Amino acid sequence: MKYLKLFEDYELPKNKWEIISSNPVKKIEGKTLIELVDNAYSSTPLGSFVKTISDVVKSEWLVIDYNEETGVDACIFYREARPDENWVGKKLQGIGHDGVKESKKLIIKKMIDVLQQDGVWIEASDSMETVLERSLDRVTDTKLLNNLFPNSNVRLLETGQYERTIGGDIVKESVFGKPKLK
Repeated sequence: MKYLKLFEDYELPKNKWEIISSNPVKKIEGKTLIELVDNAYSSTPLGSFVKTISDVVKSEWLVIDYNEETGVDACIFYREARPDENWVGKKLQGIGHDGVKESKKLIIKKMIDVLQQDGVWIEASDSMETVLERSLDRVTDTKLLNNLFPNSNVRLLETGQYERTIGGDIVKESVFGKPKLK
């Protein structure tokens, strides 16, 4: 995996997704990555879970600068499994964008491409779930879901979604991609 070292005068190549492993609060030719994430989740019921750098400190980011203006226009962030998790690979955690329709289209296209790789998966709800189900199948293997989310009381629904308990709350989501267990 290649890493892009960012310097204040570094310019991202145009129209090419780049992997970065850097402080997402740092400005990359304009807005910070966290500002792009906040923008992407501003109209969702719960907003973004990314409130501080510690929420994404071990994340890697796919970023793209596609328009005539300099700066990141869209991003996808993901992480590898924590030591206490039962899977290997990469879990897509979220997205960020500048609010432009083209940025959103680029993100979805890239996510669908990445989610077809072995070991890459996402837990999606709301709008993201609706968009992904047009192109990808939900993971409905109850045994796999229970291994991904032990002690969560996973219950598969007729829609292919599942409900599970997180911190005392019941959430309804779907897994897309190709998760792999240890």
